[in-house]
Amino acid sequence: MNKQRLLVMLVALLAAFSSQAKEKNDRLIMSEFTITSTEIASHLDEHHAQFELNFTNYLNRSSSLPMVELSCNGVIERFQLDSTLKKNITVSPGKYTFQIIMSGGFQEIITDSIAIGSSTKIMASVYFIPDQLTYNDEKPRRRGRRWRRRHQVKKPVIYFYAPQDQSVSIKLAPRGEFTYTYPNYTDGWNGTVEATGGITIADQHYPYLFWEGMDNSIGELANYKTGFVVQQTEVTAFLEDKLTQMGLNDTEKTDFITFWGPIMSQSKQGFVQFVFNEEYDQVANLTITPKPEGIFRIYMLWTPIEKEVELTPEPQTIESINRTGFYVIEWGGTALPAIKKLNL
Repeated sequence: MNKQRLLVMLVALLAAFSSQAKEKNDRLIMSEFTITSTEIASHLDEHHAQFELNFTNYLNRSSSLPMVELSCNGVIERFQLDSTLKKNITVSPGKYTFQIIMSGGFQEIITDSIAIGSSTKIMASVYFIPDQLTYNDEKPRRRGRRWRRRHQVKKPVIYFYAPQDQSVSIKLAPRGEFTYTYPNYTDGWNGTVEATGGITIADQHYPYLFWEGMDNSIGELANYKTGFVVQQTEVTAFLEDKLTQMGLNDTEKTDFITFWGPIMSQSKQGFVQFVFNEEYDQVANLTITPKPEGIFRIYMLWTPIEKEVELTPEPQTIESINRTGFYVIEWGGTALPAIKKLNL
């Protein structure tokens, strides 16, 4: 075999290896929802269809099976995976969007709209990776690869209140990147704040604006010297008390508690720290035109605590809303990795 042919073969082998390595790393980076097969199911009539979700990569991760929060077109179901690692969902023929969260510190999965026909069964692979680990190939260490923490900015929602209908322009600049917005964010949101509450954009009414994102450095905001240690049995009472002190109304408190209560209640105890107003700009900068008379922004950092960790923070001072004139309220939060050892 001549040298030129040998060189060509070597280059081809290196290219194939590089492609396989990249594909492997891509699988490490992304949580995925992948349709693996579609078939006509004899047990389904023309008015029904079915999704079969296979949680393919959870094997051998833990001695206990995780809780899953699944939203199908906005209808939320919470369940614990069984040994089959499968979940069947029977629906009517149509289009469906899934939002899936798994306990244990994994990234959230949000799908595109998926069409399913009559008597059809769609099987999908649901592949999670840890929420706090994302591969970074730009700065490899001398040995092995470097990983950096990525945290999900969970469900920030923005409420608008005005004494009369008012046109507004909203610009939002997260420090990380958007993973989902509703309604769709295209170089801003432009609409009309209504005196009766909510905002109308392109003839569609919304009770609030919604966004989520990923950020590499939210953990830097945590200060474990000031905040609150909350026991599992005290989560609801704690949230009701602190949100009332802030001045949230019944709707805002209910929205906050029904989202964060189930997440916080999965841990025996945890640490809570609130980030208010100007500090919130370190998560995302919010610009509203015309400028409201008041903007109140709340961001909660939630950190599960292992039972052997003793944490005695100074109670945090709680700020409150001034509900006068045209004002805006936003809340969001992040669940950080559990505290196992703490060096202050």
